[in-house]
Amino acid sequence: MAEIYKFKSGEKNVSSEEAEEREAFTSISEEEEELPEAPETFDYRKKIARHRLVILYRVLIVVLIFVAIGVGIYINYENTIYTDYTVQDTIRYSEIATANYLKFNNNILRYSPDGASAFNMQDEMLWNQTYEMQSPIVDIKGEYVGIGDYKGTKIFLMNSKGLAGEIDTTLPIQKFCVSGNGIVAVILEENEVTWVRIYNSEGEVVASDRTTMAKSGYPVSIALSDNGIILAVSYLKIETGNMVSSVAFYNFGNVGQNEIDNLVSGYNYDDTIVSYIEFMNERSAFAVGDNKFAIFRGNQKPECVFETEIEEEIKSVFHNQEYIGLVYHVGTSEENYRLDVYNTSGELVLQKPFDLEYSDIVFANERIIIYNSSECLICNMDGAEKYNGAFKSSVIEVVPQSSPQKYLLVSGSRTEKIQLK
Repeated sequence: MAEIYKFKSGEKNVSSEEAEEREAFTSISEEEEELPEAPETFDYRKKIARHRLVILYRVLIVVLIFVAIGVGIYINYENTIYTDYTVQDTIRYSEIATANYLKFNNNILRYSPDGASAFNMQDEMLWNQTYEMQSPIVDIKGEYVGIGDYKGTKIFLMNSKGLAGEIDTTLPIQKFCVSGNGIVAVILEENEVTWVRIYNSEGEVVASDRTTMAKSGYPVSIALSDNGIILAVSYLKIETGNMVSSVAFYNFGNVGQNEIDNLVSGYNYDDTIVSYIEFMNERSAFAVGDNKFAIFRGNQKPECVFETEIEEEIKSVFHNQEYIGLVYHVGTSEENYRLDVYNTSGELVLQKPFDLEYSDIVFANERIIIYNSSECLICNMDGAEKYNGAFKSSVIEVVPQSSPQKYLLVSGSRTEKIQLK
């Protein structure tokens, strides 16, 4: 029989026998596709799934255990009030009666009119620099420390390895500051003229500005950003019989090259003396006057993000990279001082009254350490006191460690490693 094709369907006509065979083949194929998996394959997959769940549960249990331990340690610390301490180790060294001590890049800096030296926490001397100064002043930023002679002309720039540079200003030094990469800014006096100069670590002048009271005013305070690119200067000027303070920011990078005299931003404050200006980190700076407090933000053109009037007497100012502390002399029967703590956005995060006649205040790891040579008060950032007691010997410097219970107590002849208990 001749085959006949249907062009519509693209298939040719088949006989009834062939159709039955095809239907039978199709039925057999569908039945084969619907055959269940072999029992051993099904069990193997169930075992893999069960094993994965077991591993997941074990990981979750371990994570929960560590979280519980961490929470427990935190709650224990927050609820613990320490009343004493134990001395875990003592490092002894020769005493210099006229020496001062500061924390310097996780080391101890000792300086006096005759020289300076740095020690690590194992009592190993990192370097020793001799000089002769009438009144040494020090500024520390990161791994660099500048030691200069007030009214003198020498500044020694040091780091952890020793002498990194020596600067001869030729004019009397009023104030200076260092950056985290070894740049130094100095206020110099020359009769009726005052100079603001910037030096690199080789002692070369990289920028200089001549100021007078009639021009921009007298530079009262200066500060450098960590990278040495932004210079902040507070000027005092008399205009029509009134005091005016100006806070100016200069950019010595690519952005500042397009501005006149590298001035990228500035703010004026009437009837106040802005005597303190400082950088907290790469993006934040602040200024404090006798009746004004302002915070600035920006790593190229700092802008004022917070400003408030000060109505009480400010006794001192402290800061770290996250917080600014203003201490007010209250002088009431219940409290002698009050510490107001602000963050970099200008939010008041703590008001802490206290009576301790302090020599220094330190912010570290969400702790506040207020101390003098014989007593110490430690509290956390919500004001809860963690320790309030006396030292067992005279202390010059308290250096907090990574653990909230451990500190270094630096005196004139030794450093003690202590743990609160």
